[in-house]
Amino acid sequence: MAKNKPPFRMKAMLRLERGTATATDTLRRYAPLADELGADGIDVDVDRADLLLSGYRVAGNEERAMHALAQPLLHRFGWRDQDFSYSRNVRYAETVVPPSGPPATRLVIDRADQDLGWEGATHGSGLTPDRTLDIGPAEADVVARLFVAVPGAGIAASVQALGPWLARVEPAAVSVGPGRAALLYLARADLRTEAERLGMGLVETGRIEADAEHVIETATATDGTTLWLRRGTDPVSPHWPGIIETRELVINDSYPD
Repeated sequence: MAKNKPPFRMKAMLRLERGTATATDTLRRYAPLADELGADGIDVDVDRADLLLSGYRVAGNEERAMHALAQPLLHRFGWRDQDFSYSRNVRYAETVVPPSGPPATRLVIDRADQDLGWEGATHGSGLTPDRTLDIGPAEADVVARLFVAVPGAGIAASVQALGPWLARVEPAAVSVGPGRAALLYLARADLRTEAERLGMGLVETGRIEADAEHVIETATATDGTTLWLRRGTDPVSPHWPGIIETRELVINDSYPD
């Protein structure tokens, strides 16, 4: 008797119309849609707004599994089934034409163990602080990345609970999952002054260093809220916070569960 095949684990990126609104307004606009679709997270930066979804499908092969996961999203936004194409050589599937109904613009489905987006617009595979969001810092800028836990049973509830933080930092980019968020903005002061301005209370400070020009200053509050500060210029990664060489060192222990 043949054994049952294990389900295919996949993840999806649904790109939405970005428009010219602020990151905060865009986040609030799409949070209800994220919950409607059962998204694992939402990323908004200066150029894009993406919903991140994951799922399991049992199918005869990977191509059929990806089509099965995509079908409800295709129909929801006005794509035809033939608008979604599987690329056998790179083993991921994507829409090849725009949909008939807004606000979606593109859908990509990939294996769960591979970064989404062949062209380099990658996301982390989980809700840890490793998603790449570009806010285009200038050479003299100090970029802040703030990780916070927010109560909420879904994306919309998390965004609502995130309101006070959004007002304090006016982020240029935001990444939100159920109960947690990462906010990116340009810092106004040094690490301790910035932590005090944000009302973090007592903090434990530290540094993550690759070399003299590649240093992240860190402050972690007793409740797990974590602040990173880093110079805008970076010889290793032009995108903040795509810090490839430090991802295994960072805040899995201090990031709120």
